[in-house]
Amino acid sequence: MSVPNSDDILDLAPDAVPGFIQHHAGKKTLSRMVKRLNADLLGGDAVARDRAEQALDRLGLLIRD
Repeated sequence: MSVPNSDDILDLAPDAVPGFIQHHAGKKTLSRMVKRLNADLLGGDAVARDRAEQALDRLGLLIRD
């Protein structure tokens, strides 16, 4: 199964996010998806970092200091 990327997540309607998270948690792909987003956030180019930050925020998983 393919793991969604930042663009896939940002294409979600806001009301689809809870079901998306539940689906991927059940399919055991949520942690791989978050790991990829974190890698982009920490080491990607400027566009990848921005998209990853937006995607994590959309999922409610962005922690700001």
